[in-house]
Amino acid sequence: MLFPLLSILAIAVAYPQSTLDPSILTDIFGTPPTSATNTTNFPRLEDITIRPTEGGETYVNKDGEQCQCVPYYLCDADLNAVHLANSSIHGYGVLDIRFGKDECQESVERCCKMPKPEPKPEIPDPTKLKACGYRNPFGLDFALLGGNGNEALFGEFPWVVAILNAEKLSYIGVGVLIHPQVVMTGAHVVHKYAPGTLVARAGEWDTQTNKERLKSQERIAKEIVVCEEFKEKSLRNDIALLQLDEPFQLAEHINTLCLPEPDEDFDNYKNCIANGWGKDSFGKKGRYAVILKKIEVNMVPHDLCGDLLRKTRLGRYFKLDKSFVCAGGEEGKDTCQGDGGAPLACPVGNDRYKLTGLVAWGIGCGEKDVPAVYARVSMFRKWVDDVMNAWGYPTSSYTLN
Repeated sequence: MLFPLLSILAIAVAYPQSTLDPSILTDIFGTPPTSATNTTNFPRLEDITIRPTEGGETYVNKDGEQCQCVPYYLCDADLNAVHLANSSIHGYGVLDIRFGKDECQESVERCCKMPKPEPKPEIPDPTKLKACGYRNPFGLDFALLGGNGNEALFGEFPWVVAILNAEKLSYIGVGVLIHPQVVMTGAHVVHKYAPGTLVARAGEWDTQTNKERLKSQERIAKEIVVCEEFKEKSLRNDIALLQLDEPFQLAEHINTLCLPEPDEDFDNYKNCIANGWGKDSFGKKGRYAVILKKIEVNMVPHDLCGDLLRKTRLGRYFKLDKSFVCAGGEEGKDTCQGDGGAPLACPVGNDRYKLTGLVAWGIGCGEKDVPAVYARVSMFRKWVDDVMNAWGYPTSSYTLN
């Protein structure tokens, strides 16, 4: 069974024009922060960001030979390219991500007898970049062993962006890259923050290392635009855009996701993907993930979702707002606490995806017949286009063609 994955930071209103019992909100949210810069409810720096390890330690391996811990791409012939069952080729072989398995402490390090010199950084060729929405289904550089089966491959989802508190680099949620200089996320994630206080990190995979061959990039959010109709208590219209101080440099592992057409319907789509670094279970006992996760879920039609949610503690008078879509409801597979604003993307053929929803709220985690609820992105396509036009950006970066 897959562990439950990502995040739900809030819950919608049980009655369209009223608020929920505060005890229910506390159960979902935890104790509310006292200010926009308070990160009490978020993981600490050491839980989510890079550990201060230098690597390069020398050990004696199991064969009695001296070896040095270096990033995988500096390894010698022990990590030559391998052919996998799916006929793809990972140029640096298979990495075992069971931490503590051997001498080296980081997922992307290997103990090598004859390390190669550090290569010069690669400069992406813009003529070879793919258009929006292309997944790297077999990842980049290497295959994985030793995980739970729900880890994303390195570079598999180039559009996923981690959102951090700029002062402490503490993790507050997830966004999706729709333009080299624009990130979309949930309004509830960012609406209390001022411009300049958030960092967007693209190309992230393992949060406790920066030794991948293709590096992550960080940009400051210089402007935050929250949908004017966002309702904090019910999370209706839960969408926001971040304008970055500089564009990301697009590459194999950093690229945009396509947006849906206005009011496009995804109710019957299957095999959609949600991502994030959230807790592995709901509530205070859940632990935050180290490696980016993925969960495959089917969409749940809006009316059916409303019926299922009325059978929960929301009660028979609950009405699901039109600004939400639903997915999941399979036991043990859900989006859990810690990843508000994370993208839900649905396939449109040939390893290409469209953004369908943003993680908004849910009841519990991983329960049978209890779908997770996401902001309905297609409802806000015109709003997004208007903001992009005001900023002077073309909409071609996220238009499927």
